[in-house]
Amino acid sequence: MSKEEFLNGLEQALQGEVPASVIQENLRYYSQYISEETGRGTPEREVLEAIGDPRLIARTIIDSTVGVDGAGQGTWSAYESTYDDQGSTSYEKAGGRQSGSFHYYDLNKWYWKLLLGVIVVGVLFLVLAIVGGIFSLLVPLLPILIIVYIIMVLTRGSRR
Repeated sequence: MSKEEFLNGLEQALQGEVPASVIQENLRYYSQYISEETGRGTPEREVLEAIGDPRLIARTIIDSTVGVDGAGQGTWSAYESTYDDQGSTSYEKAGGRQSGSFHYYDLNKWYWKLLLGVIVVGVLFLVLAIVGGIFSLLVPLLPILIIVYIIMVLTRGSRR
């Protein structure tokens, strides 16, 4: 795959999914990135292999653009995105200077929801087990505690 094929594939995958400004911004970013890397002596083929499939990058851009302002506008446009193999997207401030980055993890998958449900059930089970354990320790002592309480009430009452 060549640089032009990569950029055409990315543009086609983004067409109709995100605003034209987002498409142009990402095409400029990836074109510049590929040019910089090949300028450093890395073969174009290796650079494109490292970047990955343009459809996967497009899916990441689409997923991160949805809900930003309904139309994909807003503060997101000031950031550039790159996708890594662990399923996260790193956004860095555009303009050459990195002002920090954050990672976007898509937790809207069924397995994340299942994991959340399992964690909630586990925490509830743990709380109930602790409360049940405390009650199981107190139940045998309950008659003794009642007798001590009655004695305390009777001795206070006789002092007055």
